[in-house]
Amino acid sequence: MQEMASLVTEWLGRAGRNMPWRNTRDPYQIWLAEVILQQTRIETGVAYLERFLQRFPSLEALAGAPQDEVLKAWEGLGYYSRARNLHAAAAQLLSEFGGKFPSSVSDLLRLKGVGPYTARAIASFAFEDEVAVLDGNVMRVVSRLLGSAAPIDLPATRQEFQARLDAWVKGHDSRAFNHGMMDIGATICTPTMPGCLVCPLESLCVARAEGLAHLLPVKGKKLSRKLRFFDFYLLYSSDGLLIRQRSAQGLWGGLWEVPNEERETESAAPGKLPEARFLGTGKHVFTHFDMAYRVWAAPVDKIPEWTGAEFHSWEKIPTFAFPRAVLNMFDLYLAPLATASAQEPS
Repeated sequence: MQEMASLVTEWLGRAGRNMPWRNTRDPYQIWLAEVILQQTRIETGVAYLERFLQRFPSLEALAGAPQDEVLKAWEGLGYYSRARNLHAAAAQLLSEFGGKFPSSVSDLLRLKGVGPYTARAIASFAFEDEVAVLDGNVMRVVSRLLGSAAPIDLPATRQEFQARLDAWVKGHDSRAFNHGMMDIGATICTPTMPGCLVCPLESLCVARAEGLAHLLPVKGKKLSRKLRFFDFYLLYSSDGLLIRQRSAQGLWGGLWEVPNEERETESAAPGKLPEARFLGTGKHVFTHFDMAYRVWAAPVDKIPEWTGAEFHSWEKIPTFAFPRAVLNMFDLYLAPLATASAQEPS
């Protein structure tokens, strides 16, 4: 495998993807790009990155902004802990590191929300440290290169693959090597129908030689996901809507939502507002469970008091940051609801 890194970097120069964040050594921009693009389609992530940099062009701008403003800029991306961690880490960089990004992986790991992948990405792409990054695409490439049937979702497998990559990158351009490995995984060594004939690593790949590429990588047994049931209420008048802010910690931390309650079974009647009008159903996927929800509507003057809820005008509602599930409800039901309520006789 000694020539592997050279093959990867040479291939990148010929066929690598042209990503806007690859043209900078600014650790702030690299950090934002890596965090925003986690679990996000590239097309979506690029648009968010551009808007985020316009709104928070510097570390100081991000650290000095209210958290609500950061969450609003993040609205629709999901996994909102990423936005909260960015905000906290920006303040941490100012207070503990004098506003400068540390260059070592060990110091970068001290930042709020920065894990091994992000720390290594910043160290490599901003500071040219000879460390390798390991994301899902690279895990697949390494698994096939080694012909390894070790489950890639086990920590021991990740540690083994990381050690291999760190050894391969030594003495080479880590930026080019890491970008090349990620691009090979994203464009050639894909989950199904890998393009082995055009892969620069074909001659070194054990899975290719043994006809195993379509069987690798292997994942461990998946745990069954829990399904939870919720009712969401659009409580309205001709002037606005009732909303509430979630606590800073936990699910949807710091975001706004419409009043809701969890129910025990799928068919249970809405406990809080049995007279509410049914609008529709939906589903939202979280990291550890799936949410099946029903949406109900009722005039705000016909409901009991809802702890923590606030009434805001239709004009002000768009200024708050809502999770994607609530935004989907708004897209489907809010406009006709607002129009109908305005036409109701007073």
